[in-house]
Amino acid sequence: MALVTCKLCRKIYNNALFAKKVCPDCARRLDDLYSDVRNYLRDNPRAKFNVEVLSEKLGADVRDLESLVELGYLNRDKIEIDSSSFKQDDDRQKLAKEFEGSIEKMKATVAAMQAQQHKTVSYGQSVYGDKGSRR
Repeated sequence: MALVTCKLCRKIYNNALFAKKVCPDCARRLDDLYSDVRNYLRDNPRAKFNVEVLSEKLGADVRDLESLVELGYLNRDKIEIDSSSFKQDDDRQKLAKEFEGSIEKMKATVAAMQAQQHKTVSYGQSVYGDKGSRR
């Protein structure tokens, strides 16, 4: 039984039952906060913010928001929304068309191989050819 101190509230909890760095009570609180943060970010995609602004808007503790990042709930990467996202869509469509073309080529190759395999050839025909076949 591994007793661990929660990094947020400093309570001692059993780590064997709950394998996170926070106690079950704090984990529930972070789960609820995560849904609020996700909804806020989805509703305000172009808003400029940092942890303090997000904390004010949601009425949450800064440490909780930082914990969401540390525990992997949120990603710190900055996503730029500009013409490069449209370029990515064009690249995806081009890649999809190339993929479809390669699939069609593979289907044609497989069909040709199957047609070749369905021809029944006797041992004599394979060794000596069709020259002396009886009719």
